[in-house]
Amino acid sequence: MAPHFLSLAASGSIVDIDGTFFIQLGVFTVVSIVLYAILVRPVVRLIEARRDATEGTKERAGRMGEEAATLKRDVDRQILDIRTAANAERLRYIEEARRREREVLDRARAESRRAIEAARAKMETSAADARAGLQREVAGLASIVAARVLGRSL
Repeated sequence: MAPHFLSLAASGSIVDIDGTFFIQLGVFTVVSIVLYAILVRPVVRLIEARRDATEGTKERAGRMGEEAATLKRDVDRQILDIRTAANAERLRYIEEARRREREVLDRARAESRRAIEAARAKMETSAADARAGLQREVAGLASIVAARVLGRSL
């Protein structure tokens, strides 16, 4: 006995194409179109919407990153400008303090020089007065000393 498929091959075709084939092809086409419209198209739209949202978010994130970098550069520049201005102000205050210090020290030196000169002048006047007083008394003291040394009055 020969296998069953050999007997079908000998009798003709394994698949008979008749009218049911075209009906099944029509049903398949209609079901495919309906399923495409009901399932596939919404899923494709959803996938595209997600892709667009993701790409849009990435683009916004990129722009925000660029804006943040620009803002950081601006802030860094402003901080540098402020530091430079603050340093200049600090140097100005230091120079002003040094100038005032010199003025105060110069005034104090001048006052101390005047006080020293006044004290010297007063001491010289007192010394001159003392010398003059001693000069007046020298003759009288010399007479007294000479009288004591000689033992008699002069």
